[in-house]
Amino acid sequence: MKCDSACNRNAGSTAAIILAVAVLASSAFPAVTGAAGWDAGVATVVITPQEPTWMAGYGSRDKPSEGTYHDLWVKALALRDPDGNRAVIVTADLIGIMLDFSNNVASEIERKYGIPRGAILLNTSHTHCGPEVRKPKKDFYNGLTADDRARIDTYADWLETKYVEVISNALDTMKPSVVEFTTASPTPFAVNRRRPTPEGIVYRSGPSSYYTGGPRDDVMPVMTVSDINGTVRAILFGYACHPITLNIYQFCGDYPGFAQRYIEEAYPGATALFVQGCAGQLVPNARYQIEYAMGHGRSLADAVKEAVDGERVPVTWPIRCAYEDVTLAFQPLPPRNELEATAASGNSTESRHARLILERIDRGETIDTTMPCPVQAIRFGDDLLLVGLCGEPVAEYAVKIKSTYLTHKYVWVAGYCTYEFGYLPTWNVWREGGYEAGGALLNTHFPGPFAGDVEKRVLDGVDRLVRGITP
Repeated sequence: MKCDSACNRNAGSTAAIILAVAVLASSAFPAVTGAAGWDAGVATVVITPQEPTWMAGYGSRDKPSEGTYHDLWVKALALRDPDGNRAVIVTADLIGIMLDFSNNVASEIERKYGIPRGAILLNTSHTHCGPEVRKPKKDFYNGLTADDRARIDTYADWLETKYVEVISNALDTMKPSVVEFTTASPTPFAVNRRRPTPEGIVYRSGPSSYYTGGPRDDVMPVMTVSDINGTVRAILFGYACHPITLNIYQFCGDYPGFAQRYIEEAYPGATALFVQGCAGQLVPNARYQIEYAMGHGRSLADAVKEAVDGERVPVTWPIRCAYEDVTLAFQPLPPRNELEATAASGNSTESRHARLILERIDRGETIDTTMPCPVQAIRFGDDLLLVGLCGEPVAEYAVKIKSTYLTHKYVWVAGYCTYEFGYLPTWNVWREGGYEAGGALLNTHFPGPFAGDVEKRVLDGVDRLVRGITP
């Protein structure tokens, strides 16, 4: 199987680990100081459903979509460094994708182009005004008809082909480019919805009760791709905040969708790609009006424009990349009599989850005790490190990872990559309890919550990857 020279496959000690790492000494791949010498390709495809489809993100929804506010997109940026090493970054106006979906897409791209798994980063914005594409979630919405369920499956299968198509188009259209990096400082609108108290976690009940403390990740990374004449072709940017400004029944990218539109208006012919950060407990400070989503998007777009029009630094090379399916453990299930008592207790989320677990046990199914947690690292030369985490990582992950790898000038931490199963808590959030700590897993088929070593397992996995791609 063909692999890029700086991203060779190494199976590691188990079949669950895939590493694509540089195997030559750093002296063989000196970091280049110029931004030129790159090749880049960018491609987009509209993925807005053309018929009423069940929407993702709010369990209270009781009917399919009712039209479109603006189109949803999948976008791909393909990069090839001067030595020929490639990486692809894909963004989408979706709540998230499943692991088998990501693996199918990555396997097809590897088959067609020889690009290893670690060099393909799939990120979603997590908009709650997009279609449901995670097939297992069908069991957790009320009111789905047989047609609704079939439409989710059909759309998800079609979407997989669109991912392959847009990545292929980006790879097939690469041309000489200048790749640069900068950061932006928007007026932050993300606030922490968790408020620890002696009695437990208190969540917001309105804008006036938002907890303004707690960790956030307000620095916006911005990568620009220009042609050799200096015309901007693509802008890859990130922010960390749940796109839950809106709860409408029209398809809409929420604030990331508006931000991308405004950036593309400012740079005609360019493609804007939004990367969601570690936004687990971060939410917009103003919600439920379309004007708020527009305003949040405008805040990001204005900050990106100021940064792009200012000083940018060259992105150096080589590209080095790595991927691993870290294993996370769940806490043991309670005894059957406790599950039965919970199942009979009413129509709560807890009782529904207990009934589903009991039904699976009675069918003879094996209840998972562990689950794969994909982590990914892409290193550009010696300056820029991009870490991709799965699920909905809480903001502490970005803070911890950035503070760990200080030898890199820039560290970009993305969440919602590869596999959106639910929240990924740190130990502190796990200890405090609450929705992000394990309560949200009641809306999945997993036994949940995670064991208390969840953070250690994730960060140890990240460290293995970063060490593996550091000369």
